[in-house]
Amino acid sequence: MAHGGYAKRRDSEPKQTAGSSRRSKVLRVEKKPKTVSIKNQMRSVERFLRKDLPPEVRESLVEKLEDLKKQQDAHARLAVERKIFFRNRKIKFFERRKIERSVRRLEKLQRTSSAHVGDVDKAEQLSKLKEDLEYVRFFPKNEKYVSLFTGAEDSEVIEKRGKMRQQIKANIIVAAASGKELEETGSEMMVFWTLVMMISLIKGVQAMKQTQMMN
Repeated sequence: MAHGGYAKRRDSEPKQTAGSSRRSKVLRVEKKPKTVSIKNQMRSVERFLRKDLPPEVRESLVEKLEDLKKQQDAHARLAVERKIFFRNRKIKFFERRKIERSVRRLEKLQRTSSAHVGDVDKAEQLSKLKEDLEYVRFFPKNEKYVSLFTGAEDSEVIEKRGKMRQQIKANIIVAAASGKELEETGSEMMVFWTLVMMISLIKGVQAMKQTQMMN
């Protein structure tokens, strides 16, 4: 009786033919077509252009090649801009940290100074540091960053930095007048680089522990 029930179940199950099995395997093996790079497309067009082609075909291929070259140039330019963008943000991060440390140190000196000696100088230094912090925080994203701590004797850098300070102050005034806060640039990188430094520190501690264990 048990065997009969098993046979019935086997009969009720749909049978898979050899053709359907092959089709299912083909479907599983199929992959998405790979995207051909611009460089390879250019090579392909250049190979065709070396052949004896009708004028209209040659003209069409020449136009296509020019278009591909423009795309390649655009991609290369974007890659360079991206590299500069991230490099600038790294510089801004470390400059901001340096300024913030100086601000905290001066504020602490002001609080702990009993005789108020040099308070005017400290206030001037603090005001200057806060302007520097404002410069780093609100430096326009679409401009190449001009460092605060390099090019001190370069007249061109000094002039550019001065213009950017004026532009940033003007942007802050315009934003305040419209009732909005000026977007702070590079703040997300503060978190990123802090994490990077923490990871490096942890790795250093782990390496020291391993060395001690080996000794």
